[in-house]
Amino acid sequence: MKPVLLKCFLGKSGDTKNMLILYDQLLVVICKGQRMDFPLSSIKALVVKRKKLIIPLVVGGIGTCLSWLALHLGWYDYYLNLMIVFLFFGWMYYGLMGRDALELIEGKIQHIFLITANQFVLNTFLKFTKERQFLMQSARGTLSFHLSTKASWEAQEQSTLYSHPSLETEGFIHTSYFSELQHTYNRYFQPFDQLILIGIDLSKVEAPVKVKEVTSRNAQFPHLYGKLNKSAIVFLRAVQGPEDLQMDSNISLISPH
Repeated sequence: MKPVLLKCFLGKSGDTKNMLILYDQLLVVICKGQRMDFPLSSIKALVVKRKKLIIPLVVGGIGTCLSWLALHLGWYDYYLNLMIVFLFFGWMYYGLMGRDALELIEGKIQHIFLITANQFVLNTFLKFTKERQFLMQSARGTLSFHLSTKASWEAQEQSTLYSHPSLETEGFIHTSYFSELQHTYNRYFQPFDQLILIGIDLSKVEAPVKVKEVTSRNAQFPHLYGKLNKSAIVFLRAVQGPEDLQMDSNISLISPH
């Protein structure tokens, strides 16, 4: 299973039938239990807009007109007709005011998903997704890698920041250049530990980064003196064995100077 970069609920918290899930290069929209996958490279626009509800608007408008006519002509009971007028008018007003909707444009296709999500949380998610799209299109800087346990990573799926216990105990998060990645894995982890491999563009990291020489390994290692902003992550993969540490050909590996 692919590791989740970030997720956001479109309704109440914990509603897995209405949510957004962002993977390495894929956005998944689950609306009313139906799943749709969108590669980030195919998304042209992703915004929240207020949408009028056509059916309540039309039915309410027609009902208001007819019930008002019945009231004017004296059909049926006066108070019953008056109540019906207000009922249809309220329905029409509800359709006119509309609801918030997530608008996703993929090529020439427009997808609309009605939402009740917390606006701040949703806007944070969308801003993060757009930054990731830009990052994927831009030139990558020097890559560094960090290995996280699957449990630790999944516990932080709803945050735009990633932390590691070493930040509290040592004051920084350990990362390795690709040349030292295999050695780091062999030294600190057991085969088939469930891990997440995180590829980090150091030029996008918001926390202070210092490259330190570790004499015992005769190598340099970037240290992150703060939480890692997930917008700096350019690579994300589940690791269940040493073979998963091999990079794909489309991942540029630039050696440190």
